[in-house]
Amino acid sequence: MGGDEVFKTVCIFMQKGGVGKTTLTSMLAYELSKYGKVLMIDADQQGNLTYLYHKDFVGGTATFLSVLKEETPLSEAVVLCREKLGKCCGLYLLGTKKNDSDLRSYMESGFRDDPHSIRSIVAGAKELGFNYVFFDLPPSFGFYEKIILANVTEIIPIIEPEDFAIESLTTFNAAMKKLKVQYDARFTESRFLIVNKENQQKQVHRYWTEELRKSSYEVFEFRDSKAVSGAISYHVPMQEYAPGNPLCKMVAALAERVKE
Repeated sequence: MGGDEVFKTVCIFMQKGGVGKTTLTSMLAYELSKYGKVLMIDADQQGNLTYLYHKDFVGGTATFLSVLKEETPLSEAVVLCREKLGKCCGLYLLGTKKNDSDLRSYMESGFRDDPHSIRSIVAGAKELGFNYVFFDLPPSFGFYEKIILANVTEIIPIIEPEDFAIESLTTFNAAMKKLKVQYDARFTESRFLIVNKENQQKQVHRYWTEELRKSSYEVFEFRDSKAVSGAISYHVPMQEYAPGNPLCKMVAALAERVKE
């Protein structure tokens, strides 16, 4: 199943910073561009996803914020990252300026006046022929994040195998169940769990990884790798920086499951 038959909106999420949401979002989006046209939406005011692909991104009047406020059509704001060539069906970005204080302010105030703008962006992406849309969110769980999550079809929790990992996952599950009821959310029950930055040399990581394997999720384990920082410094996804890295193989396996 792929190509024109598919339209899915995906978010890798956890209410905690530094767990690797942006890195894994960039990798999974890149991988799924082999199966359909992909749009990455940088909905985080930090702009890290945008910076990964465009270190000199300015945006001008064409940013995620300007589309949110209906000042710029989605079709004019998306930026081509990888052309439709070979296995790639096209990878695009709706970017955010680095540390965009205007987006932060809008998230906290103006967004409440028009939360349906997210639904319009998703509908617009479908009209433009995108098969997969990824949202990269801030590490928080306020009204802004809840509205975006309510408009995706697949939420993939991501967690590190450390103390309180099970508690964090339990909190996530409870929050998603409540969100689904309160916001008439579109997403299905989460199928996959990313266990990220795993270091088998650490006893605590081995213990919690084993505990997380007992969850109801299909678990995908991503080992800690220094190559991640290298890819970020060169502003390319891992698949281009270190295609032989085991992380790439695991992302490919996850992409195969997500597209089903």
